[in-house]
Amino acid sequence: MPFFSIVIPTYNRARLLERTLASVFAQEERDYEVLVVDDGSQDDTLEVLARQGERVRVFQKSNAGPGAARNLGIQAARGEYVVFLDSDDLWFPWTLASYRQVLEVHGAPTVVMGTSVTFRDEEELARVAREPVRASLFTDYLASALDRTPRTACVLAVRTEALKRVEGFTPLRIVAEDHDLLFRLGTEPGFAWVRTPVMVGYRRHEGSESTMLESSHQGMAYQLMQERLGRYPGGAERRRERLEMLLYATRHVSHVMVDYRRMDLALDLYRRGLPFHLEVPRWRYLLGFLPKLAVTRVFRRLTGR
Repeated sequence: MPFFSIVIPTYNRARLLERTLASVFAQEERDYEVLVVDDGSQDDTLEVLARQGERVRVFQKSNAGPGAARNLGIQAARGEYVVFLDSDDLWFPWTLASYRQVLEVHGAPTVVMGTSVTFRDEEELARVAREPVRASLFTDYLASALDRTPRTACVLAVRTEALKRVEGFTPLRIVAEDHDLLFRLGTEPGFAWVRTPVMVGYRRHEGSESTMLESSHQGMAYQLMQERLGRYPGGAERRRERLEMLLYATRHVSHVMVDYRRMDLALDLYRRGLPFHLEVPRWRYLLGFLPKLAVTRVFRRLTGR
């Protein structure tokens, strides 16, 4: 049984997928299997994968988004831990070895999360230096509530048994399906945050602004609904920690909506989060956001922007 199962969902990224796989095969740590889930690609992804031979286990499904694709990989995983990598991102040679060092030194926590650096040109990654492994440890994920470091699936290593028990990612096509997963893993024992070295190169793309904003709004609305319905673990005892993380993200996304002039989405998130913000409370946001929204609307009318 391999120690790591590397799950890579992909959709119409054949050329980038080759570079991603090359970064996997360059790992210092060799105890792994690679599972690539083709999410209904219409380019030459399958030809690219065929050239990899037995180094890659290939799965195919109709297009349903990255969450559903990752879930297929999770179900087929044979490793002790599943590590996620997107088909346009890159690992450094030390990535898997660093995950394993943290797992072995710190008592095999259920969830390990690393950090990433963004890039557009791969040459930018040559400037990333390898640093000593340094990790922050928590009793579980919810205990990290006051830490504001970005959280995303591309820097996650999770015990396979726990992933299968919580049924993996939501299959819904929303931004922040990884945040939702982390909330559902929130009370699993042991969470480690790898501060250094940087683990993943996250490729930046020029995308559709409107699609990004709509998906971000849907993702936040979904998480707020899940909390309202009591579907995240930890009960009343851990509610404050969940709200700290959930409302921090809500505030950030709502301000982004205003910056992009999507007042309708911003106001909707404010409304959905209002009962939770009153409970915490967060008066600066509650009292300051609506005037900011009004000023921005007036400015937009006057300038035509």
